[in-house]
Amino acid sequence: MSNAVKSTDGHQHLRGVKVEHTVPRDPVVVAPVESEIFPESCTIRRSARLASVASTCSTALADWQSELADSSTDGDASLVGQVWVLSQDPAGSRQVQGAMDAAASSDDALLKALAAELHGRVAKAMRCSHANHVLQKCIALMQPEALQFIVDELLARDGLIVQAAKHRYACRILQQILRKCPLSQTAALVEALLRDATVVACHSIGHYTIEQVLELGTEDQRYRLIRAMERNMCSVSQSSQGGAVIHAALTYAAPEDKIWIARAVLQDPEVLLSLASARQWSTVVVLLREALHGRDLERAHEVLFQHLNA
Repeated sequence: MSNAVKSTDGHQHLRGVKVEHTVPRDPVVVAPVESEIFPESCTIRRSARLASVASTCSTALADWQSELADSSTDGDASLVGQVWVLSQDPAGSRQVQGAMDAAASSDDALLKALAAELHGRVAKAMRCSHANHVLQKCIALMQPEALQFIVDELLARDGLIVQAAKHRYACRILQQILRKCPLSQTAALVEALLRDATVVACHSIGHYTIEQVLELGTEDQRYRLIRAMERNMCSVSQSSQGGAVIHAALTYAAPEDKIWIARAVLQDPEVLLSLASARQWSTVVVLLREALHGRDLERAHEVLFQHLNA
């Protein structure tokens, strides 16, 4: 049985279902926005406000940059009183070195004030894996006369110079002082090294300082060092770095002193055998031949042939 009924409008509807008819409405017409809704005065005021904001931001940025520059300068000065503590720390050491670099170009008084905090602490600083870099920075940036405190503190304790020459970090300070300062300022340092020349020359680290004295020292200092090596040639040649020291002696010594070194090398077969295994052996042989002449050279060839081709 169908539930559909026929309505008076001629359409079929389900029984029990109320049907509503939607009456069509007139379309809504949206009026276009006219330019008169926003008067020209509002546009002008808005532009003025934007210009004011831009000006304010620009001024604030300039002030911030100025404050940043000032704080950077003040930051270098604020390290005064903290140099020693910071120098013993990896990051602090780099901070102090940066402050010294900045002060060197603009404020010599500040540089000296920063370095002054290392006075009395050279022996500790040069052995520190981080503070030794701060001392090296002082040597690089300051005039020799301002580095006298390092020289004085190295001389203040007996044996400290030899210890420094053999230390993995402290040797850098000693070597750089020898290179930076005039001979008159470093004479006492070299004198201390000459008293223990053989010991230092035979050391795995100390030999670098002895080689530097041979390169940079006075004629008298070289002469005394050559004589010490000549008397102890067997010990020097048998050390792990003996070849390097003998090479330096044959490179920087006076011609007559080179002859003494060459003769000392050739007169002892053990010396030749020790040097034969040295890394510098080939260049040492060349320098030996250059140093000798006449009968000395002939004998050198005989000895070299006899002992190295046996």
